[in-house]
Amino acid sequence: MSGLQKELRPKGFEVLEAAVNEDADIPAFVKQFNPSFPVGSANAFTALEYLQWPRTQRPLVPFIVFIDPQGVIRAQYTGADAQFFDEQQDQHIRAEIWKLLGQTNAPAKSKSKHAER
Repeated sequence: MSGLQKELRPKGFEVLEAAVNEDADIPAFVKQFNPSFPVGSANAFTALEYLQWPRTQRPLVPFIVFIDPQGVIRAQYTGADAQFFDEQQDQHIRAEIWKLLGQTNAPAKSKSKHAER
């Protein structure tokens, strides 16, 4: 994601990462991976409420959310969306980013059943 952040930030794209596990060691993560974007933590229940995640379904990692500049969730994918997190994952992510930026550079692949908000 750091590469996408560096490449597309001038076009208005911003990456943010939040750990939702209680024992997240953010400083160690930042030291190990040196991300080019902000990394923090969020309360799991608060995060899932914001994401309007159904309480009866367990979110599986990874969890990636595409939010437009107005704060509206446009798409989200979890580890249950195997077609999104396949060998073409980078292309799928780029397609979602281009949609957020109002461009159609690549077609989007599969959608989570919770993707459109």
